[in-house]
Amino acid sequence: MLVLGADKAALPETAGAGRPFSPIYLVAPAQIMAWLGHFVHQSGWKLAFSGDTMPCDAFVNIGKNATLLIHEATLEDELEEEAVEKRHSTTSQAIGIGMKMNADFIMLNHFSQRYAKIPLFSEDFSDKVGISFDHMKICFRDFKILPKLIPALKTLFAEELEEMEERREKRELRNPRGSSNEVGSEQKMFRRSEVERGAKRDQEEEEETVMHSIDTKRLKTS
Repeated sequence: MLVLGADKAALPETAGAGRPFSPIYLVAPAQIMAWLGHFVHQSGWKLAFSGDTMPCDAFVNIGKNATLLIHEATLEDELEEEAVEKRHSTTSQAIGIGMKMNADFIMLNHFSQRYAKIPLFSEDFSDKVGISFDHMKICFRDFKILPKLIPALKTLFAEELEEMEERREKRELRNPRGSSNEVGSEQKMFRRSEVERGAKRDQEEEEETVMHSIDTKRLKTS
């Protein structure tokens, strides 16, 4: 996770340069920290970059009030369990981090290869959220344009979106949302109770057999 920012209230003077130096907060190897230690920034904007991650409250605190949050949104909301397994975020989770962070703008990236041309859009999309593409370049002043392009992108990639929606519907029919864990848990509990009852019956039958054998021996002896 990377956060570049300028704290105007605490800008130190760079040694001998006479220019304010923007502090950089970085969770990364020391080699990268040293390389970015010479980053000079005077305009006051703040960038927060998530890298590959699940939703992280520590990152929210570090990137508070960022001008731009670039956050991975690997999977659609319905694949939250898969996102947890692979340590990634869903679209709504990424947007939620941006809202908690109070970021001015949220740029989503790092979409799964299953969304080769365009990701599935969640209901959380607003005029503060945009999606990125490979080799994309944009200025801060143009952020407000990106959300206005989404309807055009949906039209341009209508066939791809329709195919992804169909796949999602088929997946939900096979595994209704919210029911898989409950059904699986109930089945496990049922199987466990059946095994326990079976073991108890076997034990009781074995005890009865032993007692019957003892009684038989006593009768023969007498």
